Amino acid sequence: MLKISDIQVVYNQTPVLDQFNLDIAAGEIVGILGPSGCGKSTLLRAIAGFVEIAKGEICLNNDCLASCQCTIPPEKRGVGMVFQDNALFPHLTVEENIAFGLNKMSKAERKARVIELIELIQLQGLEQRYPHELSGGQQQRVALARALAPRPSLILFDEPFSNLDTTLSEHLAIEIRQLLKQQNTSAILVTHTFREAELMCDRYGTLESCLLGPCRMATYQCRLI
Repeated sequence: MLKISDIQVVYNQTPVLDQFNLDIAAGEIVGILGPSGCGKSTLLRAIAGFVEIAKGEICLNNDCLASCQCTIPPEKRGVGMVFQDNALFPHLTVEENIAFGLNKMSKAERKARVIELIELIQLQGLEQRYPHELSGGQQQRVALARALAPRPSLILFDEPFSNLDTTLSEHLAIEIRQLLKQQNTSAILVTHTFREAELMCDRYGTLESCLLGPCRMATYQCRLI
């Protein structure tokens, strides 16, 4: 489904990722841990198309997203992203935030998809509220629904629970896992917390800094609850 082959990402002539490889199956959720600066967020940005790769290849569903020969723009990659600050539009309601990326659908299709997702994240009755009127957990669920709305093949989570307390973050990790599995959507979770990775992911690994040599990530199966 997702295949990353020997990619290198360079900032200011210094490799941040080097010779990195990763395969993810359809519907699989993979966690990536590691110290600050090891390249976790850079990896997500490379997959999403926000940074260019200097070497290697990134493919999704057998289509090349990035290589030395091809670069697909972010909006055409079929990849969703959820950030740690949610990145919700403060002037848009819950309903409008979820519908934001669905401009290619008809009005009826867009409305039906928004209703489906609001039911999925269990926020019925809150459709007309603005982000500041929601709890942190509710905002995170809206961010997930917005990412799911265009039916991406893959969703990238960049430390989505870092601004939440431990109890809420662990509850959301379980909840989001269930939602992703219902939609059969693959995902990558970047986190500093082993517990979040264990609760949300099928497997996880620690990314080593490429300053120590080629980037490697030994992965471990999660003991799912």
